[in-house]
Amino acid sequence: MLADPPQREDLDSPLARARRVHQACEGFESDWRRGAQPRLEHFLDAVCPEDRPALFCELLPLEIELRRERGDRPCSTEYLARFPGLENVIVETFRDPELAGGDPHATAAWNSDTLGAASPGEPASGRPVPPGEERVGDYLLLEEIARGGMGIVYKARHLGLKRLVALKMILSGSLATPAERARFRREAELAANLDHPNIVPIYEVRDQDGMLFFSMKLVDGGNLAQHLATFARDPRATARLVVTLAQALHYAHGKGFIHCDLKPSNVLIDRDGQPQITDFGLARRTSEYSSLTATGAILGTPSYMAPEQAAGQRQSIGPATDVYGLGAILYELLTGRPPFRTSTMMETVLHVLERDPVAPHELVPGLPRELETICLKCLEKMPEDRYSTAQELANDLERFLQGDVVEATGVFQKLRRWTRREPEVVSRIGGLSVVALLTEFNHQFLARKANYWVHYGVQCTLLLWAVSALLFQFLWRRGWRSDRVRMLWSSADLIFLTLSLKLLNRVESTLLVGYPLMIAASGLWFRVNMVWFTTGLAVACYLALYFDTAFDWSQPFPTWAKQDDLQYPNIYVAGLMLTGFVVARQVKRTLALGQYYENRRGD
Repeated sequence: MLADPPQREDLDSPLARARRVHQACEGFESDWRRGAQPRLEHFLDAVCPEDRPALFCELLPLEIELRRERGDRPCSTEYLARFPGLENVIVETFRDPELAGGDPHATAAWNSDTLGAASPGEPASGRPVPPGEERVGDYLLLEEIARGGMGIVYKARHLGLKRLVALKMILSGSLATPAERARFRREAELAANLDHPNIVPIYEVRDQDGMLFFSMKLVDGGNLAQHLATFARDPRATARLVVTLAQALHYAHGKGFIHCDLKPSNVLIDRDGQPQITDFGLARRTSEYSSLTATGAILGTPSYMAPEQAAGQRQSIGPATDVYGLGAILYELLTGRPPFRTSTMMETVLHVLERDPVAPHELVPGLPRELETICLKCLEKMPEDRYSTAQELANDLERFLQGDVVEATGVFQKLRRWTRREPEVVSRIGGLSVVALLTEFNHQFLARKANYWVHYGVQCTLLLWAVSALLFQFLWRRGWRSDRVRMLWSSADLIFLTLSLKLLNRVESTLLVGYPLMIAASGLWFRVNMVWFTTGLAVACYLALYFDTAFDWSQPFPTWAKQDDLQYPNIYVAGLMLTGFVVARQVKRTLALGQYYENRRGD
């Protein structure tokens, strides 16, 4: 053997526990999307006590998101009553502005640095700032209103001008590294050069006794992430909002600035309902190459970043990058969720690079197709396929609002989006179509002695194979995303391949390349058990096909009747096992790398 079979994992190991939690989450989401509406409590009771804390941390935000997709407005008070003793997890979950969804009891988020934010009377740190006891320069700190990975924001009063402002400081204070100080100062300097009614203005940048801070306009209407439910009910209001944002960004682009981190929590809403773009911490000039972000976090937020950002192609970052960000905001306003969100950062980035989001009308039936078309054009993978400027986006949205024909249309674009959105079924249908056409060509022009029964038997098998792919894709989109469905899908592929080879009565046909291709394709599920399952089944199917040919089954007892030109199967079987081993190793390495970056993000 070229590789030992994978050993049984320790049931108490972190990896085994993570797998159980992941399977429970998939089962929960699958039941929910089938309309069963399972209760979180039932899933918690079904696992061992050691798994419950980790499972609760995963299922809670999942249930909140699924309920919001249905139109519910879950609040923290309900969950606090349902799960006494888990207050810390519940409060921390509802601090995420994308999950709070306007919950009046949730901690309010303020700007892009915000991982959790504070309600007016309680700062994110849980420690109220004593009014009148803390001063920074000419500013009296009143209360903490936001805190994130790099910065902390206070509501403050300028003692000389007697006005309220938002004061942002580096979280690490005087201990900040030179790189952190450079990025922080850069954010202030870039935003200070922009004067637009829909961009939060910077008042002052100062370095007080080693404490770097800047003051800006106080926008106390919350951020866009807290107003998603309002816009979800009104597509036209959503379009008007994005028009305003697009025009503000077009102004910034004209000044030579690219924001690079657009998302709902970076858009504040003032008391008049007008949006204000904030947080230029990742912004860059179009004419410069900056390495400031290379030493810090990833350039952007995975669920909202453009593919060129995800791929690290900084030379490709331009106005179209922010157009993608606007498209991501528009998508979430229409559907209640970002274009891409998975359980890990790496998987989200892979989806950003390789897939298209689910069409908004499939999540929210009845959405205007013109608005959906505009949104999906913003989310094209290649910058040149999007709107070239934010103003072009604004113009197309205004045409939609006026009832005119929008420009973001085209059959070719729709077909291309479908191929990226459904890669599993598209690859199968495309591959089977090519094989069917080549088979027909060989039958019509190259075959010396045509066997119509075999030919049409193979074609019917290919047709049934394609139908099965459509069926499994339908189940997949309805929420049947468990390993069992994946195994059934993989089994169907291998069985149809084997049946085609049987009809051809050619155990050494060139179609044998299908077995290693199936093993390689199973790696795209990013599950080691799927790779080994597919490998084992491929070996079993090949051996069944081989022994069916090598034995004489016409006798009362099958006898060995191997033809002289029929090679022994051991080399091919060893090749299949080696293919499975290599693919499984690559999947393990990818998962380990993803876990590494997840741990780094959590530190």
